[in-house]
Amino acid sequence: MFIRYLTRAFYKSTTFSLLLFLMATNSYAKPAEILVSIKPLHSLVSNITDGINQTQLLLTHQQSPHHFQLLPSQKRLINKANIFFYSSDNVETFVPALKNTTQHLQFVQLSLIPDINALNVRGFHSHDTHTPGEVDGHIWLSINNAKIISRHITQILSKHSPENATHYQKNLNHLLLKLDKLKQTNQLKLNKYKDNSYLVYHDAYQYFEDENQLTGAHFITTDPEHKPGIKRVRELRKLIDDEKIQCIFYEPPNIPALLYTLTENKSVKLSAIDPAGLHIHMGKQHYFQLLQQTASALSNCLSQ
Repeated sequence: MFIRYLTRAFYKSTTFSLLLFLMATNSYAKPAEILVSIKPLHSLVSNITDGINQTQLLLTHQQSPHHFQLLPSQKRLINKANIFFYSSDNVETFVPALKNTTQHLQFVQLSLIPDINALNVRGFHSHDTHTPGEVDGHIWLSINNAKIISRHITQILSKHSPENATHYQKNLNHLLLKLDKLKQTNQLKLNKYKDNSYLVYHDAYQYFEDENQLTGAHFITTDPEHKPGIKRVRELRKLIDDEKIQCIFYEPPNIPALLYTLTENKSVKLSAIDPAGLHIHMGKQHYFQLLQQTASALSNCLSQ
């Protein structure tokens, strides 16, 4: 009788210990709930987490990170996530307010990575919403920055889920090789146009220009929400003549009315490029398609 009692007690104790072990193991092995602000960054994270985590995108479809209000479905994503990757407070302008109301979320501002090549916003004017010395948040348009971002993301995720670190690193190595190939392809495509002059409506491309040594780039405004005044318009029309500018690039879907004023009686082509790839399908290939399409739009227009 006593032996039977000890046997039952042993099995109960063993079963309880095993249950605790399994619960602890499952909790430890649970991957991070990852949320990313915009498509280009989501694409990089998705390449790293492929086969491990399902990375969620906050701004889907054609939502601009500058001006939008959270939908109920987006609030649910935020409540579920525990890590949120984003570029900067001046690109994702909704983030500062979100930080004040969301205590459970780890916010990772990628423009603050120590090794990142951070460029200041250019051409500060009193009517702009930017401040002097403010970092340009379009950091992903440099492939070198994309590599630094990817390494940093891998480190964070590996600390959160050490059991997946080897898999994250394997995915990272594959991603870095693809990024190197993309950079080489784009530079070969753009090499002959380094000195060609052109205009972009929104000064969002200096990282792309710097990396590809496009010295002939000019911009209309640092803030697409603020239209240039009459004096600036006159300066731009003179610039088009003096620099023999043949292309002006705008962000889709609509051509700003100002561009018709600037190009009146001038032989200048208008072409669309989008720094965030809002019209490109989300996923692992998004980043590569975005950088390829940007390089192709520039080379196609400047070659004519």
